[in-house]
This record gives sequence, structure tokens and C-alpha cells, in this order.
Amino acid sequence: MLGSPLCAWCFNYAGAVLWNAEASRLWNRTFEQVRRRLAIYLDVRLEELSQHLRLSYLKVAEFQRRGLAHFHVVLRLDGPGEPFTAPPPEITTLQLVQIITDVVKNFTVATPRGNVTWGTQFHVADASVLDRDDLRIAAYLAKYATKSTDGSLDFARRFNSRGEITKLDASPHLQQLALTAWDLEFDPALRDLNLRAHSHALGFRGQLITKSRHYSTRFQDLRDARALFMKKPNSDDPVEGTFSYDGRGYDDPRAAIIAEFLHRFSVEDRKFVDADAPTPSEEGGAASL
Repeated sequence: MLGSPLCAWCFNYAGAVLWNAEASRLWNRTFEQVRRRLAIYLDVRLEELSQHLRLSYLKVAEFQRRGLAHFHVVLRLDGPGEPFTAPPPEITTLQLVQIITDVVKNFTVATPRGNVTWGTQFHVADASVLDRDDLRIAAYLAKYATKSTDGSLDFARRFNSRGEITKLDASPHLQQLALTAWDLEFDPALRDLNLRAHSHALGFRGQLITKSRHYSTRFQDLRDARALFMKKPNSDDPVEGTFSYDGRGYDDPRAAIIAEFLHRFSVEDRKFVDADAPTPSEEGGAASL
């Protein structure tokens, strides 16, 4: 029963879906508010903060079994410029933790159905004191990046109809969250959230993994390094770019035969329809498409 409400009739399904829908916006506004607080602490304008320090993040969204998004964030504070330098001595780890804690406890964003705030589950730890902090952080985030609510593929793609949700072989709680997200599309005040298109994600509209541009290397640099590694020593047969999944064929040879038959039948059927189509003169000189 873990992850299911004690009282299904009492559970605020609309509020849960709206939390998922607005969680990414809440994070973006919170991160910006932390930067504002840092600028106030240094007594500089927000536009000048990049001349004194740079705050970056790597964020992973985890779906808990109860169907609500839960964020795991790594923040790093550096000095200005390239490459990475030490942050200003005025901003210590303790001071940064205090600013983040104050913002998280008091910051909200407004929605048509009330304010969205952070929950009570909040924990901050200093990752720089870990042994091999780079590997520990990577393993920590990878664990949550591959985690799903129930381990199934029922919510892996968008739903095309409400009937698809009702036929899911999933827990009643997650099914009701998806149905609520689908039905909230009828509320004119929430139409901009496009909840129906995100009902498979229980209303969550963000990306599972996001990061600041300067947190670490760019994805383009990783793709270039992969292409260079895959390139063969023989210059006559180079491998340019990267590979991507294009599709798969039929597992059963009989399925390919059936598909070919249906394709030819469709082509012949179109020829038959085109042959019987009236000419412009038969339609009184007006051709139609």
C-alpha cells in the first residue's frame, strides 16, 4: 500500500497534479531568488552578480511512488570567469546553506487555484567533503534518473484518449492522477498548462534532467568526443557524427510478408479510386482535391 493515500476520497488529486505541473516553475523561480539573495548579501546589483560569482546547478526529478515529483539538486558556487575559480570568501558553505533554506521555506508561486510551495521534506548536505565527490554525486543522481513510479511502461508515452487511462493495469492511485490531469484540461483557467498532453507524466511538464549551462561540459562536447572515439583509424572508412536509433524491422518474417501485401493492396486501391474519379469536365469544369 506504500504510495497510496489512506483516504482516496479525501486526497487532493487536483492539488497533486498542479504541484507536478508547477514544480519546475517553482524551482526556476526559487533558483533565481537564491541568486537575488546572494546579490543582496554582497551588496551588488543582480545584473552585476556574474562579475563576483557564478551559481550553477544539476537537477534530477524523481517520481515518488505516490506520484509526486521530488527534486535532487547539486549546487556549485564558483568565482567569475573561465576556468572555474574559487568563490568570494564572503560566501561560505554555511552562508549559502542558510540562504537556500530561507528561500525554500518561504518562497511560493501563484496559480489559478492557489499558491504552490515546497514541502516539508528538505535536506541540504555539503558534497565537497565527500570522498571522491565527483563519483558519489554521479552515482547519486544516476540512481534517481532511472527510477520510475512503479517500474512499468504504462506511463512511458502520451495518452491519446481518456479510455486508454481507464484501461491501464496500474495502481488506482496513479490512474486517478492521470485521469485528473486529463480532466483538468476542461478548466479554462488551467488550459495554458496543457495538462492533457502531460497526463502520462501525472501533470509534470518539466524535463527529468536539467542543468545550468556552466555546471559542467556541454552535451555537444560529449557527442563530439564520442564521435572522435568511434572514428576508425583507417581514413578511407571514417565514421562521422554519432549514431541514433532509426527503427526496427519485423521480428517474425511472416509479419513482413503481411505488411508487404497490405502495402501493395493499398497502392492498388488508390489506383482504382483514382481511375474512377470524375474528370473536371464531368464536375462542370471544377476540379477538387
